Amino acid sequence: MHLPRGIAGVAGFLGLASRQFEADSTVYEDNATGLKFASYTSDRHVVFRVAIPDVIPTSLTFDTVLQVVSPIEVGWAGFAWGGSMTYNPLAITWANGTGVALSSRIAYGYYTPPVYEDSKYTVLKTGTHLNATHWQVTALCKGCTRWGDVDMGFTEVDPQYHTTFGYAYGNTPVDTPSSYTTSFGIHDSIGHPIYDLEVAKNAGFEAKVAAL
Repeated sequence: MHLPRGIAGVAGFLGLASRQFEADSTVYEDNATGLKFASYTSDRHVVFRVAIPDVIPTSLTFDTVLQVVSPIEVGWAGFAWGGSMTYNPLAITWANGTGVALSSRIAYGYYTPPVYEDSKYTVLKTGTHLNATHWQVTALCKGCTRWGDVDMGFTEVDPQYHTTFGYAYGNTPVDTPSSYTTSFGIHDSIGHPIYDLEVAKNAGFEAKVAAL
């Protein structure tokens, strides 16, 4: 999830660290939710934002808020908490005609990722809407910062380091917009932006989210 310290030291010695590993995200303060996010905008103007608590437990198991904003023409947008499209929690979002849907998934290969039960999303009414030009979803996630098992090991999101997330989007709509388990086609674009999560920390995170 971050550049290992040994490699980071070599990169710094070679003068590469600031050029190659500088954060792509910027800070965004959302007036509607009252949350501060680390935000990244893709080439298609799909925006992916992450907000976290200001106090992070040593277990690195903590709640997050994901916000995705997309032009209406985009069929679906996905966010990968582990920075790749396989073996890490995914959030797949799309407009379903009357609102915005979000489905928790995990991919094990190059086929439609199945539903993933270990990451639980709660879509927040404040910060989620659909209009003639864009759709936006804001959701609390439990189980998006640590995943894996005893046999294969665990992966965590550690905000003290810059973190590489992943995104994808497809121009073609999902097959069944009303279904949480819908299949969907291959992506038209992917990316792996680096986030500075220190700027996404929110004092009073739980109370702010509870009010949404």
